[in-house]
Amino acid sequence: MSDDTKDLDILPELTILVVDDDENMRLSLTDIFEICGIKVMTASNALEAFDLVEKFKLDLLISDINMPGENGYWLIEQIRKITSPKKSEIPAIAYTGNTEANAQKKALASGFQTYIQKPSKIQHLLTEVTKLLKFSQKLPGN
Repeated sequence: MSDDTKDLDILPELTILVVDDDENMRLSLTDIFEICGIKVMTASNALEAFDLVEKFKLDLLISDINMPGENGYWLIEQIRKITSPKKSEIPAIAYTGNTEANAQKKALASGFQTYIQKPSKIQHLLTEVTKLLKFSQKLPGN
């Protein structure tokens, strides 16, 4: 692993939620993070994902934007409204094939900390995941 991602394997007992309507994408990301020793939960839509956020302790959200039904913007906006800071402040990455001109700006304004356009190199995703996880581990109460 590069220097940017070498800490992925030492961050303790992390759980990432991957939200994507594409099953192959969910499986691929699950495989990648499990190799790093990170537990992965998956959801195929925003409503299912929101339910998981409410029920489980999660350390990071990686979500597609364009999904049937409610989209990723809706999901992150609902998460940010949760009264529990441990849930509402979950670090979040928009990982999407959305090609709208203002998609990145809209994702960040909705509550995602990072926007990554698909397709992208997996190393870029791992680097951004590491940055967000390292930052969130330093926050009080974690």
